[in-house]
Amino acid sequence: MIKHLFIFAGACLLMHTTFAQQAAPLPATKNKFVVVAHRGNHVDMPENTVAAINATIQCGADYAELDLRTTKDGQLVLMHDGTVDRMTNGKGKVSDLTWADIRQLKVNSKDGKDYRVPTFAEALRAAKGKVNIYLDFKDADVAETWKQIQAAGMEQQIVVYLNSKEQYKQWRKTAPQMPLMTSVPDEVTTPAQLSHLLDNIAIAVLDNVTDSAMLAVTRQHGVAVWLDAQTPSEGPATWNAVLSKGVQGMQSDHPEALVSYLKKNNLRNGSTGSILPAVATSSAYITLRNVPYGDAGEDNTLDAYLPENHHAGTKIIVYLHGGGWTGGDKKEFPKQLIDELAGKLHYGVVSMNYRLVRDHQNTYPAQLDDIKKALAFISSKSGKLSFDGSQFALIGGSAGAYLAMQYAYACDSSHQIKTVVDLWGPTDFTDKKTRQENKDADEKVARLLGEPDPAAKIAFDASPYHQLTKASGVPTILFHGGQDPLVDVSQAKKLHKKLTSLNIPTQFELYPTEKHGMGLTASMDVFAKVISWLKQYYPAE
Repeated sequence: MIKHLFIFAGACLLMHTTFAQQAAPLPATKNKFVVVAHRGNHVDMPENTVAAINATIQCGADYAELDLRTTKDGQLVLMHDGTVDRMTNGKGKVSDLTWADIRQLKVNSKDGKDYRVPTFAEALRAAKGKVNIYLDFKDADVAETWKQIQAAGMEQQIVVYLNSKEQYKQWRKTAPQMPLMTSVPDEVTTPAQLSHLLDNIAIAVLDNVTDSAMLAVTRQHGVAVWLDAQTPSEGPATWNAVLSKGVQGMQSDHPEALVSYLKKNNLRNGSTGSILPAVATSSAYITLRNVPYGDAGEDNTLDAYLPENHHAGTKIIVYLHGGGWTGGDKKEFPKQLIDELAGKLHYGVVSMNYRLVRDHQNTYPAQLDDIKKALAFISSKSGKLSFDGSQFALIGGSAGAYLAMQYAYACDSSHQIKTVVDLWGPTDFTDKKTRQENKDADEKVARLLGEPDPAAKIAFDASPYHQLTKASGVPTILFHGGQDPLVDVSQAKKLHKKLTSLNIPTQFELYPTEKHGMGLTASMDVFAKVISWLKQYYPAE
């Protein structure tokens, strides 16, 4: 991992020290908080067209994000995909078609009007003096691109997004004055690594930094962060999540609505995250905090959120926090998800603490005993508080996801658990190879079980994968990052395979580039899919 970082940083350092010591300044904008229209404002107009650029200008966004590719005969054109299939009435790769071929194609549109694939020169003319361009450099010649930018007099209105280190070298050599943007490489995972990288390359903007410690590094180096907000569920909750990070910009599929939202809430110049507007919900909910359900002090407390109009049929969802069974807290359950589940969909939501392993105390199965105790406590209050205490959905994150699955498959003799949502949890403690390859994860499991040997009986008995049967299984959706360094993705894959073989409803959502937990954009997708799953397998009404 570190080796790869140094290879990348070292290659960039050669160009950096030869041509410049600092990133080129970004184009000027009227507002401190940058709004980027993803593929141009394509809510009503087709993406990557002159019409989408004009709509970007009209909506007040600061940048139109455009994708650059090259035809067979060297013409620079706008097209996101490598083929013209999705966006036009034609077929084939952009690189296999001539400009004469492409200029004959009609771009698919909602209004049925005649739109054409624009050349880069046409896009530059449309944007000049009116809106900046965030140029996603897909497949093009740097020298030709820079030549056209200069010919259009657009040198001060463009930032170039890079997709490889080779592109970085070419741009630094050809146009060192061009501000560049990229994503932090997957192998850069710590603040120290990010600081080293930014010390050795000239980058003006990053688009995938969300961790607070990593964001502090970007601020120290004067590097802006513009996060992607475009998801199927994009709206005020998504925008608040971005704003709460204290970043400098946001890319959106709904730039006009975003600009309006920012202006309405006096956020066009950004936010430190300390004061953000509340996201309206269709219904309020009642909050009960730090309710004791057992005698283990704070470890045996829960927070409950009941919809204001709760009744005897209101279903309950229980969340189990992560933290490697030695840390974490019920407060980690996202407020946005509570707002959605309790405020809009009218579920009752409970986020509970459980006993943590400390000084070799509270080892397995203490946590499962606490879940059983908490569910019994919740059920006992259903008559008095008016909700359904006979059934539950369990959602867990990491260590909590493991507990949710293990409780459902091994401990729920009353069949109260109707579905489980697994957010990157481990499933098989007997997997010797996986444990040997990850010392950190192995130590966490050994502390939980009080036994380090993967071949020990307790490792088998404590594994959801081995406790799952046709009789004990419940509908289960699994989310996992393909690059998870703590819980190997194979843990989710094998459980999903077994669920499928038993004909138990299941869904596996793999995020190939995500690690343990999810970045902002992936998190929004997880959010939407959790809601969809619950509506199908544990409907509120």
